[in-house]
Amino acid sequence: FMVGSSSLPSSAAVHGARSGSSSSMPAARGAPGTAASSAANGDKKDEDEEKGRPGTASSSSGAVHRQIVPSPAGELPMSNYAFFVKYTYSNECALLAYNFHELVTHLGIFEQFAYRHDHRLISVTLAYIFYRYQVHHCDMALDLAVTLVYLEDVRMPGQSELHEHSRDAFNLICYLAFLAHAFNADRTIRLSDWYKEIGWRSFKNCRQLNGYVFFLFSQVRRFRLRVSETRVKRYIQKLCSVPSQIQNES
Repeated sequence: FMVGSSSLPSSAAVHGARSGSSSSMPAARGAPGTAASSAANGDKKDEDEEKGRPGTASSSSGAVHRQIVPSPAGELPMSNYAFFVKYTYSNECALLAYNFHELVTHLGIFEQFAYRHDHRLISVTLAYIFYRYQVHHCDMALDLAVTLVYLEDVRMPGQSELHEHSRDAFNLICYLAFLAHAFNADRTIRLSDWYKEIGWRSFKNCRQLNGYVFFLFSQVRRFRLRVSETRVKRYIQKLCSVPSQIQNES
């Protein structure tokens, strides 16, 4: 998935995306762990509780899990931007995650594809992965912009295969982001690392995850990862802009 590549990668090529270097992670602001870990553990914890077992306290990568609890009675709920400031690692991550969430919501993805947890956790999860593997926020904005173009195309007619195959918003958004990242980056985060961080919650092994990613690449994207630069630039501008409500909260 190199920029300008004319060859079409196989399923094995998707699985073999090259790795960026990882780093030890500081705690998210205001928390001993991350909301991304909550997203990764949410479905697993629910499954464990249904079977009478206590939920897992940490992800497979060792990140400490911090549960997000509702606001006490009578207290105003946390605003979207304040949520991203608290559960991401930098102001740039907070802004990109906030705008990405707002744009995905505006596209109507959550009306079409279900996610039973807080929808904001998807954007926090992506911000966590990109930050953990040292993706610069400028590259992060490009990856998220291409992801938004892919999601925009999902809303178009002719995607019956996607509806029949999966209706899970978390996997759809995260692994379209993986494809966008794999296309844009010279050194990509390996799919095995995505599985280690978040994929284990939905897939039995990395091979099964690779099959889902190849489905998105072949059946949803029709082997086409390059998109219009005009559309990408439009989303980059939206992702990097500071909305008036954020300025008011600040």
